[in-house]
Amino acid sequence: MSMSTALSGLMAAQSDISATSHNIANVGTMGFRSSRVEFADVFSSSPFANQRTAIGSGVQVQRVAQDFTQGNVVTTGNLLDIAIEGQGFFAIQSFGDPNTAAGEMRYTRAGAFTMDVDGNVVNSAGSALLSWPVGLDGRPLTFDMAQARPLTIPLEMGTPVASTEINLELNFPSDNAMLGQQAAVPPTVAFNPADPTTYATRTPIPLFGPSGTPVEAEAYLIKIASPDAVSTDTIFEVRLLVQGTEVAPTAPATQNRITFDANGDITAGQTLPFGTDGLIIDLGGSSLSDDPFAVQTATHNGASAGRLTNLELDGTGGVWATYGNNGRMPMGQIVLANFTNPGGLKINGNATYSATAESGLPITGTPGTSGFGLLRSGALERSNVELTEELVNLISAQRNYQASAKAMETSTSLMQTIMNIRT
Repeated sequence: MSMSTALSGLMAAQSDISATSHNIANVGTMGFRSSRVEFADVFSSSPFANQRTAIGSGVQVQRVAQDFTQGNVVTTGNLLDIAIEGQGFFAIQSFGDPNTAAGEMRYTRAGAFTMDVDGNVVNSAGSALLSWPVGLDGRPLTFDMAQARPLTIPLEMGTPVASTEINLELNFPSDNAMLGQQAAVPPTVAFNPADPTTYATRTPIPLFGPSGTPVEAEAYLIKIASPDAVSTDTIFEVRLLVQGTEVAPTAPATQNRITFDANGDITAGQTLPFGTDGLIIDLGGSSLSDDPFAVQTATHNGASAGRLTNLELDGTGGVWATYGNNGRMPMGQIVLANFTNPGGLKINGNATYSATAESGLPITGTPGTSGFGLLRSGALERSNVELTEELVNLISAQRNYQASAKAMETSTSLMQTIMNIRT
């Protein structure tokens, strides 16, 4: 029995060395939890044996216990690096990890996340971070784990809208000396955008196409009439070119002309329709003066799909995104889970765990509530391995191994002595 006892000591010391080496190897693994081997003595005897003289039979590994104490939190500056300061685990769902069944729920303290091409917030293995759906105020709509869904942050939000109205506030010059290169008033040759002598001035104007993207557009102004003995009116004609092609007036009879009286006030042509899609140029805020041509205001009612410009994570797990001019919008509430017995979790590797009967069912909640820590964006929780302690443990386990090996050697020597006895 002494040889088997020594062998059990060797195997136990080897397990201790393996666990300690595993801890040391993962000292730089984010979210890793150190483990220690717990031993129990082996003692068996017959009910009829004298218990006062019974001798144990060695040692066995009772369990490998996980240490779930807090690891050091380091700042990274990456918004989707998230550290839990306190209790809890991130809930993740596997659909990108080829080594995991699709849809399987797992739990982790490793908060290094990123966005995939579809806007899903995932870890390096492709597992999605789960969140509660929220209302417009950012409050969760449910706490039912069955309703938790992958946190998705679209790169664009909103519906693109083509421009149908352009608002221009222009200052039209009353003096013919300020007409640029226009050769004559009224013009004596047909309008030609390539010939500056056929118009007074031109200006780019804002315009969005049906896809909500900007298109090149310019307004050309031609002076048609100046005050004379017959009329005190000043008349300008507006020509519109979109992507180099002229857009005809909707009402050709008006020829899209704006008329000013002697006081510089608009008397006709405040709104000018173009094309067949209902595009209107509103010149209502324009004026006629002795000053040179100038654009005071140029706006339009088109809109593009807002692109993601900012992302925020508050300490309670609320995720907010800003899309262009659409304002700040809630994306979801990060789910945290905890367990009555975290030590009973099944270790899956990649710093992830699965629930078992021993750990109990997950208790879910939001960061900052009872039993759950706060979240810190732009930071990661490092491994909780204490390297100095592990090196000391390694030396201790090595000595235990050497001692058990010596016991094995002694048992072998005794056995050899017995074998050498001659009758």
